[in-house]
Amino acid sequence: MAQAMEKGRVIELLEYYKDIDGEVNIYRKIISDLTDQYYNPIGAIQCDGLPKGKNNISRQTENMALNIPDYVSGEIREYEAKVQQLQALKAQILQEVSRLKLKEKRIIFDFYMHNLKWEQVAVRNSYSERQCKNIRDTALETLSQRFEKNQIISQFKRIV
Repeated sequence: MAQAMEKGRVIELLEYYKDIDGEVNIYRKIISDLTDQYYNPIGAIQCDGLPKGKNNISRQTENMALNIPDYVSGEIREYEAKVQQLQALKAQILQEVSRLKLKEKRIIFDFYMHNLKWEQVAVRNSYSERQCKNIRDTALETLSQRFEKNQIISQFKRIV
């Protein structure tokens, strides 16, 4: 049998799923702030007889783009890579959870992604709380094997 990911790690990733969009927004804001700080395109607008301008990239715009220091460009690239990594992780978690049986999928979504309490999950799915937890446990077993096989999920290291 193939090696499975630890149950605790699977739960950690499922709980992290709902935070991914927030982290992506933070990184995009940082990218935007860094870009605005070093490159303000408004300052590069050239009034060359608009609206009859020829849409040429002005020397001013080129100079502004070249003024972003290398360390800032590197930082921006790092944040863009983090955004890509987080979006890929979210897509893969969603894909793996979507492959579960319907009742397992509903319980996992309700409890981990929608943050419902066990009482709410039970009422929503017409099972007892104990049944819901048993279904969850079965789903976590399946997900632990699938997460381990999924390269994007298994290699993800959370940046704290």
